[in-house]
Amino acid sequence: MTEWRLFDGDTPHVSTFAFHEHRDRAPHLEQPLHRDRLHTAADAIRRLAPASVVDLGCGDGGLLSLLDGIPAWGYDFHPASATAWAGRGVIAERLDVFNARHVPRWGQLAVMTEVLEHLADPHGAVEWVSRHAQFTVASSPKDETGDEHGDCHAWAWDMDGYRALFDPHFEVLDHVPVGWSQLVVGRSRNL
Repeated sequence: MTEWRLFDGDTPHVSTFAFHEHRDRAPHLEQPLHRDRLHTAADAIRRLAPASVVDLGCGDGGLLSLLDGIPAWGYDFHPASATAWAGRGVIAERLDVFNARHVPRWGQLAVMTEVLEHLADPHGAVEWVSRHAQFTVASSPKDETGDEHGDCHAWAWDMDGYRALFDPHFEVLDHVPVGWSQLVVGRSRNL
């Protein structure tokens, strides 16, 4: 099991509003590198058939737009992402749920795709989510290390390390590689 903390101090710059404030929108659904991951996540969500879905760190709403027929909404604090929500036909609110540890409305399933590697405290975030959502679907890069990782990442995990991040708080129902990423599906141990 391997996990790498990629920053010094208490708060990685990549987890702050100041870092994201002027960054361009990342249209992951339209990017071939991310498309399979998003469709695999959507398929996993549909198999669980949750009553509702909240996407914590929903970006521009790409994944939410794939969840037709499931009540779903999201939160993200990135200003450029908010400009795409109406065009994608998704419900989302500009809000930093992780630093505030406040979600106005939880779903039966909480999504955290390409989110945890940006946070100051991913362990605390996973535990917090497990106390509010029955299921989670999450993804992160699978091949990054302390020496080779994305410039905007604060954490990196191999496959075993990512599973270990969830295991104390979620029963891992599925954990699969999807191209360059890994996807975890879990059921809360805390509800």
